Amino acid sequence: MFTALIQIAKNTFRESLREPIFLLVLLTSLVLIGLFPVFTMFVFNAQEKLVVDSCMATTMLFGWGLAILISSYAISREIDNGTALLLLSKPVRRPIFIIAKILGILGANFVFCILTSLASLIALRVAGDQFRIDMYVMGAYFGALALGMAAAAIYNYITRSSFPMAAILALLVTIPCCAVFAHFLPYEGERVGLSGELVPGLVLVVYSVLIMGCLATTLSTRFNLVSNLLICSALFLVGLMADYLVGRHTYERWQDAPPKGDGALWMSSYTFAPTELAEVGKWEVPVKVDDGEAFVVWSSKEKPRHLPNNLGPDASASWNDTPDWKDNIKDVEGTPNRLGRYDADLQKWEVLMLTDEAQNISESKEHIKGSFTSYVFRRTDNRPRVPKGGNYRNPLPASGSLIASFFYAAIPNWQLFWLADAIANHTDVPSTYMVYGAAYVIIIVSMLIIIAVLLFDNREVGCQIIN
Repeated sequence: MFTALIQIAKNTFRESLREPIFLLVLLTSLVLIGLFPVFTMFVFNAQEKLVVDSCMATTMLFGWGLAILISSYAISREIDNGTALLLLSKPVRRPIFIIAKILGILGANFVFCILTSLASLIALRVAGDQFRIDMYVMGAYFGALALGMAAAAIYNYITRSSFPMAAILALLVTIPCCAVFAHFLPYEGERVGLSGELVPGLVLVVYSVLIMGCLATTLSTRFNLVSNLLICSALFLVGLMADYLVGRHTYERWQDAPPKGDGALWMSSYTFAPTELAEVGKWEVPVKVDDGEAFVVWSSKEKPRHLPNNLGPDASASWNDTPDWKDNIKDVEGTPNRLGRYDADLQKWEVLMLTDEAQNISESKEHIKGSFTSYVFRRTDNRPRVPKGGNYRNPLPASGSLIASFFYAAIPNWQLFWLADAIANHTDVPSTYMVYGAAYVIIIVSMLIIIAVLLFDNREVGCQIIN
């Protein structure tokens, strides 16, 4: 069983590389990426952003299109011409067949991403200066493309083997050699060698291409090329709008007391007036409590002692925990219900009451309670949405829908894989984001493989030949 899986996956990988459309799409992508530095001469101090955006968009869009094409060729065409029937007539189980096909197609997509990613690094090296482009590296890049085609032509002439596959294998040698040359070539300016800041963005683009390849292969078990293309395009558009369509309705539980934990602590506030008995949505934008300029301490006492003033401009250096106030929220016994925020300019404290705000406000002569500010908290590594809902009698915001959270997790959100703006602004991408992205890809691909196995289980593979 394992041998059959390996052999079918290997043959699928080879057949994908032998497709002329694979080489055509790959060469088009590589030539476009190599020409992007030329257009940087028409922008001012934005050459990196232009190249990064263009290269990543080319890799993503052409990679998605290629994934749809080769998956349709590898599955739908084999069902139509009887190749699948021939394989399944032997002791090869249907799950093994479809899983091997998916692995072979993902391997071919990975080859495409490797070459276009290396080309993107070279293109960014070429456009490192806003007033000129590095013609030596650019000449070496297009020379590597020409050398790869020439070597494939000679090999094809001598051995009569597949030219597309020989060309791709030759490019797998010449493009990395060109990247090494570009990295060590002396350069006049700040950057020397290839830019490592682009690598996380390219890795995330590879993630998206692998997901699209697996999705296209899953759909090709039931649909032909045109139908597959239309459905993938629709899922692409839905994934781009996932935040608007589903994301804003997902479940986010806000609490009136700050929860203990390791994630980032976010806080939002809203000042309720006595007349606001209906739901409202005017909460402040969430901010990190312990990541700002102010120094904060916590207390769970109903009547904590006064905080010491005049701690100087750096309160964190001179602060010592007291029985009532703790710097680390984990050290607080019970539920924290007071937050002390130190103003470094005035060198004074502002104490906020976090729970039961409505129970501690004064009543007017008309027996109507006055306005009060409600504070809510949430722990998450990612920035949460602005809370919505809540009213004067029940100030906690709405939590959201678990059903929306399920669909939001199931629909591939392509925007999560697009970090071109962050990379162009030299923003560091956390390693945890890359790890979570890899876990997300593994889960989505595993789910799609299960769906593909179920769809192919009762698929008729011989009726086309009979007709």
